[in-house]
Amino acid sequence: MSGFRPEELSQWVSRRWKNGIPDDPVTGISNDTRTIQPGNLYVAIRGENFDGHDFMRQAFAKGAGGALVSERFEWSENPVLCVPDTIKGLQDMARGYRKKWLGTVIGITGSVGKTTVKEMCADVLSMRGEVHRTAGNYNNHIGLPLSMMSMPWEARHGVFEIGMNHSGEIGPLAGLLQPNIGIITDIGNAHREHFHSLEEIALEKAQLAKQVPESGMMILDRDSEWFSLISNQTCAGVITVSMKGDADYVGHVSAPSVLSVEPQASNLKPQAFPLPLPGEHMMKNALRAIALGLELGMEPDEVAEGLRKFKLPAMRWEESEVLGIKFINDAYNANPLSMRANLRTFAALPGSGNKWAVVGGMRELGETSEAEHVELGRFIDGLNLDGVITVGELGKTIICNGTDRFFHVPEAGEAAQVLKEHLQSGDRVLLKASRGERLEQVLEHFKEI
Repeated sequence: MSGFRPEELSQWVSRRWKNGIPDDPVTGISNDTRTIQPGNLYVAIRGENFDGHDFMRQAFAKGAGGALVSERFEWSENPVLCVPDTIKGLQDMARGYRKKWLGTVIGITGSVGKTTVKEMCADVLSMRGEVHRTAGNYNNHIGLPLSMMSMPWEARHGVFEIGMNHSGEIGPLAGLLQPNIGIITDIGNAHREHFHSLEEIALEKAQLAKQVPESGMMILDRDSEWFSLISNQTCAGVITVSMKGDADYVGHVSAPSVLSVEPQASNLKPQAFPLPLPGEHMMKNALRAIALGLELGMEPDEVAEGLRKFKLPAMRWEESEVLGIKFINDAYNANPLSMRANLRTFAALPGSGNKWAVVGGMRELGETSEAEHVELGRFIDGLNLDGVITVGELGKTIICNGTDRFFHVPEAGEAAQVLKEHLQSGDRVLLKASRGERLEQVLEHFKEI
């Protein structure tokens, strides 16, 4: 399909075009005049700090074929669709396209690992044809429909990430996506400030399972304490994975970066899958993608080849070297689950050099914030690291007694200075914190000094 017919866009939002109809098919949907392409439909969204309607002239100057605008906005120069709410109008378009698109949709949510599992699943499925995947973290009420509308007609599979910050967000997004297959990653204290308990978070994630039809499939972690709660929410077939046993697909760590998988409910023999990154949490994420591929009839060798294509996005276990010192930048985001998983994996890395962890605060934990940071300090004490630096206001409560090289500093630049004074070639540093802490600046300052 070379684009969207103007008539079908009009039908999907139940509005007629004003000021004429675009002469050519609409080549895509965009809400950003900085990246809009000729022939796109520009969606004018009113946000807290901006109003997309203010950029209408720029959109059409760059070749927009039409625009989706608020019915309160007066425009008489170019073709527009006027709707009460442009975000809802965008979602209505995505809903219309989803009903028309014939491929298989995989929806993924969870507290940690969503993007990793999305990328792994997409890489595996790419061995069988064109795959569309969520771009970056386009996983909310605006990003998801934009990502859906950019899905090529020719794609066999669409792999989409669904995120949330508040209660009541997953259900409408999953209802919009209408996934054939659902995957829920690990559940923990992410965005806890908006929930009263972990069970509430699990129930919110389970809204994805409710939207998968009886003919579909849910891939769930049998080891999760929330397995029964979530599996009871779906009428779809449930495929289980486990790193402990008693599941449809059981994984074992047979080497630092090799996962051995035993399919329990098929005639397939145990298979080893080399992975690009270490860590049991990475193994569990890969196990979900492996189960997806095998359930869809792929050969184990195909699945393994797909996993070899996997590369983590920026600032997720991103390795670099400065003056012989290896930095692992995992400062994209953090919560108690991901903090422990990454610190545990880092501490277990082989090598003779010293290992230093630079950690910052975990945001959006609400009333559990102080207790979680204190517990994180105790966890770090048990890892036998050679040095620990905590950064920022939230970092104050991460107290570590397990090393005599423990420092707290207010800012990233000071953390870089401490590292400069203590590190030598062959040492390693892990950077881990929530996105808002901007801990990647430690590496930037270290390069400067």
